[in-house]
Amino acid sequence: MYALIYILHIILCIFLVIVILLQLGQMGGLGGIFGGGGADQIFSTSAGSMFLKKLTLILAGLIIITTIGLTIFSSRPYLESIMLK
Repeated sequence: MYALIYILHIILCIFLVIVILLQLGQMGGLGGIFGGGGADQIFSTSAGSMFLKKLTLILAGLIIITTIGLTIFSSRPYLESIMLK
């Protein structure tokens, strides 16, 4: 279970980095490199930027959840039941 959450966490982190780099910032961001002006039309609309903002928030929330899960699983490797003793 720990390995599954760990792999999911890494995949979410990579997607979050990609989504953040695609967003247009004050200086244009990396969103314009995928086709020049065509990408500006896609990502400069309010719907496109709102989608990327919502996706960023969702990915950040999922990363927080997986981080908490990894913390819980890593802090309990040696816990045993009192019924076994």
